[in-house]
Amino acid sequence: MNLLVIADVHGCFFTLKKLIKTYWDEENTLLILVGDIINKGLHSVKTIRYLRKLDKKFPNKVIVLRGNHEQMFLNLIEKKETSYLTKFKREMKLSRLSIRKSLNWISSFPSSWENNYVLISHAGIAKSNKRKIDLNAKDSIINNRSELKNIGKLQIFGHVIQDYNQPRFFPESNSWGIDTGCWLGGGLTAMLIGSNGNIIEIIRQPTFQSDL
Repeated sequence: MNLLVIADVHGCFFTLKKLIKTYWDEENTLLILVGDIINKGLHSVKTIRYLRKLDKKFPNKVIVLRGNHEQMFLNLIEKKETSYLTKFKREMKLSRLSIRKSLNWISSFPSSWENNYVLISHAGIAKSNKRKIDLNAKDSIINNRSELKNIGKLQIFGHVIQDYNQPRFFPESNSWGIDTGCWLGGGLTAMLIGSNGNIIEIIRQPTFQSDL
């Protein structure tokens, strides 16, 4: 089964929906988002609702990975930081979105997905990271901003906006950085990948004006 890997969405709901409707073959392709589906952009709640519906409609075909912004959100919940959460919860209520179910859904996000040929995560495996479990660590698989380790398989990651808003290949680590700053107008990048790690297509969806 092919993989459609989508970069950091950051609440760019309309851009995400267009990309998925145009490029996702739900019968033959696993949809994987690298995390950071919320914050920064205008439509975090709409994005949550849309992806939850897809997840329910196509069980085992939609995987949302945990990014540092999902982790920060869960940390704020744990610490009961009300200033940010009050606004977010209000938006959820206005959208008739269950706060409890949404939190449980976000809490279920794994930090990575992999097979024998490719590993997909939010920030990649740093050279200094020996697959540490602590997701809040600076070099964790959701926070890392340093050089990646070559793990003997292709890595796909987001997190760091690439230069000139273009996806970039790093030959030393055999990795692709695909965050192109959608919420800043840089467009949303996705990669269609074969199950054996071969790159079939690099997809670029321009950011919708309604997401800016």
